Amino acid sequence: MNAVRSLLLAASLALAAADAAATEVDAATQNRLGLALVELRAAQAPVELAAAAEVLDPSTLAKAADDIAALQATADASNAEARRVQALFAADGNMSRKAVEAARAQAAVDQAKLQQARTQLRMDWGSAIAALDAHALHARAESLLDGRTAWLKAEPLAAPAPGFQAAGAQLGDVAAHVLGPLPRSTSGLAGGWLLEAPGAGLMPGMALTARLRGAAAGAAGVLLPRSAVVRWNGVAWAYIATDATHFERRAVSALAITADGWIVGAPFKAGEKAVARGAETLIALDAAPVPAAADAGKPGDD
Repeated sequence: MNAVRSLLLAASLALAAADAAATEVDAATQNRLGLALVELRAAQAPVELAAAAEVLDPSTLAKAADDIAALQATADASNAEARRVQALFAADGNMSRKAVEAARAQAAVDQAKLQQARTQLRMDWGSAIAALDAHALHARAESLLDGRTAWLKAEPLAAPAPGFQAAGAQLGDVAAHVLGPLPRSTSGLAGGWLLEAPGAGLMPGMALTARLRGAAAGAAGVLLPRSAVVRWNGVAWAYIATDATHFERRAVSALAITADGWIVGAPFKAGEKAVARGAETLIALDAAPVPAAADAGKPGDD
């Protein structure tokens, strides 16, 4: 079905391109219409992946942060006690060897409990979060509980390309930061990624669609400003200046649509100049009916 859609799209674009025409506008009219040109520069389309995103409940992280803070304090105290007992034993023998061994054992038990909690944190939230110290983890949890930020689990809607690594994300018009990969997934395709976004309007359990941007660059093309793209007859168009007074209308098929504009391939080339302001006016000129020729025969004439 996707292949059929692709063929239909290619055919419609080919027909649209065949209908494209060069529009002639003299310099004086260009000034009056306020046409402005921009030189196209080379760009590479980002590798993107659609994902289902869910806003996570911060209470589970907050509890984990509190537990780790408490376990860290206990482990620090027992380590300090073990060092104190060892120092006394080495100095004057006021401490027995049995007391030293008991202090060491308690320190080892407390450290193991802390390590177990951090292992669970890594399994639930990923290595990037597990690597945070207790203070940083608590600060992140407080930001989530206050609603300043929100964390989301983003799972791919299709199998990612081998080696795909998310470097950024978009939730509609809102940019999100990729904190790191997640080890667990319900989709069965991949572990997914942990995202952080501004918390305004995001509630636990809310489902959204995310666009994940890969770290590697995709197909090469040129960057076409958003203002250069206009729609007419269901097709996206852009105008390229072929000389001082002629503008060629070309159908636009985007490799990717970014915040900066559309990344497009052939026939657009780097160095060409596109109409960045006034393209709607050129479309209006193209759409205007062509007046009948002055010497056209009248009805009834031979």
